[in-house]
Amino acid sequence: MSRNKFNHHPDKPRKSTHHQKPVLTAPSIVDRSVQRSGLSYDSFVRLIIQSALGRLSIWTQADLDRLLLLAERLGLDPLNNEIYASEAAAESGKKSHILYVVGVDGWSKIINSHPQFDGMKFVESAPGDDELPLYIECTIYRKDRKVATSIREYMYEAHTSQGAWLTHPRRMLRHKAMVQCARTCFGLGSLYEPDEAERVSSALLSEASKRSPAVRATSAGPVSRAMGKPLVTGQLKGWIQQSGHLGGHGTQ
Repeated sequence: MSRNKFNHHPDKPRKSTHHQKPVLTAPSIVDRSVQRSGLSYDSFVRLIIQSALGRLSIWTQADLDRLLLLAERLGLDPLNNEIYASEAAAESGKKSHILYVVGVDGWSKIINSHPQFDGMKFVESAPGDDELPLYIECTIYRKDRKVATSIREYMYEAHTSQGAWLTHPRRMLRHKAMVQCARTCFGLGSLYEPDEAERVSSALLSEASKRSPAVRATSAGPVSRAMGKPLVTGQLKGWIQQSGHLGGHGTQ
């Protein structure tokens, strides 16, 4: 037998010379939103309160995160009210319903920035007895489809005899046709346009009033802790700091 065989020793485990890489934590949606805005943390908080959150009396962490996630996914700027949160009345003592609303400029931005968008046109019907069009039809073309998407909105169904419907009925109907067509063509759900949000809010208020005469139009009563931490406007900045969001960011 060879000498080498008798003198053979098992190899000792070698110490790794590679340092373990630190686990990188993905930036939160608040982090990403602040970085995308190009503002300091304090400036972003101040502006988000004045704009996209300004219509809410109370909200939770989930409400804030969902707003910012929708803005990120759709490429909209919540600081310029291209998308914002609005509240619809609920029964007394319950959290108000949060609606995520995209303004007309926001819908136009979504449509024009879609990679498959290939044009849009409107057709206005002949006027009825009140000299207003019976309907307006919107057609959106996609590069990846042979058949265009067309949606008609009828004046007698949409007109509310309130607000801008009295002064600019054609424009309002055109906007409504554009939004409904974009929603169908691009599969955009869980979003509202301003007029639609007002109708939903009115319907919920009417329903809540039938069940509870004491319901208020803007319910800000106590919220169950199980629903998340309630936040009034002045508490947003403190909540973000305490929850660890942007903990390493300073102010400019």
